[in-house]
Order: sequence, then structure tokens, then C-alpha cells
Amino acid sequence: MPELTVNELARAFKAAIDRQDAAALTRLAKSYKALYERMQDKLDSYLLALSKFDAPTKAQARRLTQYKKLMDALESELGKYAAYVEVEIRNNALAGVELAVKQTEAFLRAAGYSMPATLPTRAIVNMLDFLQEDSPLWKRLSLLGPENARKVADSLLEAVTFGYNPAKTAKMFETAMGGGLTDAMRMSRTAQLYATREANRAMYVANEDVVSGWIWWSSLDTDTCMACAAEHGTFHTNDESMDSHYNCRCTSIPVVKGYDDKIQTGEDWFAGLSEKEQRDMMGGETYAAWKEGRFGFSDLATRRHDDVYGEMLARTPLQDLIQN
Repeated sequence: MPELTVNELARAFKAAIDRQDAAALTRLAKSYKALYERMQDKLDSYLLALSKFDAPTKAQARRLTQYKKLMDALESELGKYAAYVEVEIRNNALAGVELAVKQTEAFLRAAGYSMPATLPTRAIVNMLDFLQEDSPLWKRLSLLGPENARKVADSLLEAVTFGYNPAKTAKMFETAMGGGLTDAMRMSRTAQLYATREANRAMYVANEDVVSGWIWWSSLDTDTCMACAAEHGTFHTNDESMDSHYNCRCTSIPVVKGYDDKIQTGEDWFAGLSEKEQRDMMGGETYAAWKEGRFGFSDLATRRHDDVYGEMLARTPLQDLIQN
């Protein structure tokens, strides 16, 4: 399986995932925009009531009927939005799994195996722990309403404390509201990407007679995080999950028995960049320490625990890299 074909297949799969992701994020944003617009009248009523005080206090703001109506409506709307996000996550995960199955089949066909073993996509989805009813993902999603309503409340009361005018208060409300959409997008995108990676791995396991493992593959551009660049090109056995980070754009390439796939390592790719590009990606202090030989390129990747996905890829902090 020539490297060009491998990379072309990986890029085609990545582009397809990106299209699915973009469509999903557009739907989430459109729905959230409608939610925000439904809050506008209640926000205006609150600001009008607040303007009748010369120097309102937090206690006075909290006691306003308009404030209570705004916050009650916001938490209710965010709760409904969380239910909508759950449906989106489940649908996106299924679509990602279907795409991953097709990707693995394409890799194996390119290697000359036209009849790979396959698995029902819904069976793969049902095996994903993070999509189970009692999973930490749904527990985290259930907090989207209360936590983001609290952040908005804190923002509004901060505006009262500092005596901000209505225009600035409204802007702070808008900014705080954006956190709910950011959380939803982050959860949806990461769940979809994890579903595709685990679907890939399930297919590798189902075809272990010809697939001996997988290789970490990153897009390798200047937007690639250093942890992913360090992982690019590394070999993993089929029993290893691709425990990447939130919003990660990486995928995996199956290692087909009988084929010597030459995949450039992330370190070799990085070595071919200009000094400015290297410094921009690493950051000045980390780059200087690396050039001094204080740590190896592979040391840039570490793992951190996450309540939803378990061990996740993370970039090693500079203080950890140079502590010895």
C-alpha cells in the first residue's frame, strides 16, 4: 500500500468527517441562535427595570421579578437545548461510525482485500461506553443548563456591581451565553470523533487476520497541536484505543499484513519546517528548551484523565518537560 495512497485515503476520510462536523455545528449554532433570540425580550425587560435604580445593588437586582423570569426562562431553554444536543450527538455518532466502516473497507480494498469482515454500525454504536444512558457524557450534558445559567447570572450581577450601562451589560450577557454553545459544540464534536475512532478499531479487530495494528495519523499542518504531531506515525496494537484530546482532528491508518507502509513520523515532518514555524508551533520557551536538548520530541505527548473518555492525549507542560 503506497504511502501516497494511504495519505490520500486518510485525507479523504478526514475531509468527509469535517463536512459532517461542519453541518452538525451549523445546526447547533442555528438552534442556539433561536434560543438566544427568545431571551432578548426578557433581557430588555430586566435592563429596563434595573435602569430605574440610581445605584442598584446585587440584592436589588436579584429581587427583580424581571431578573427571576429571565433566569428561569434561560435555565428552562438551556435544558431543552441539552436534550436537543443529546439527539444530535447520537445521530452524529452513528453517521461517524458509518463513515469509519467505509473508510476501513477502503483501506483494505486498496491493499487487495475485497471481502473484509464487517460489523453492523448500530452494533458498534451500542458498544461505545460513553454513549450509554448512565455515562458521564450525559451527566455532563445535563449540567449544561444549570452551569451556563449560573455563569450568565454571575455576569449580570457583575455588571450591577461595577455599574455598567445597559449596552455593556447586554454585551456581557451575550458573551456569557456563548459559553453554552461552545460547550455543546465541544461535546458533540468530540463524541463524533471518538465514535469514528472506535469504529475504526472495531473493524481492525474484526479483521485481525490481515490488520496487525494501526498508525496514528494527523493532518500535519501548522494548526496541529504538538502532542498530535509527536504521536503522528506511531504504531499501536488493535487493543489500544486512540485516546486523543477534545476536538482532535487525528485519525488512524490500519497496518495491513504483507505491506510495508512508510509513514513519515511527526518528528521528521517537524524537522522540515522553518525555524519560525517550529517556534510558532512550540512556543518560544519550549522551542528554546527543545533546541538545547532538554527533552525529546516524543516527550511532548502525555496523558491526562477525563471523566468522560478516560485517559486523553495532552501536551506536556514545559515545567514537566524540563524538571529533570
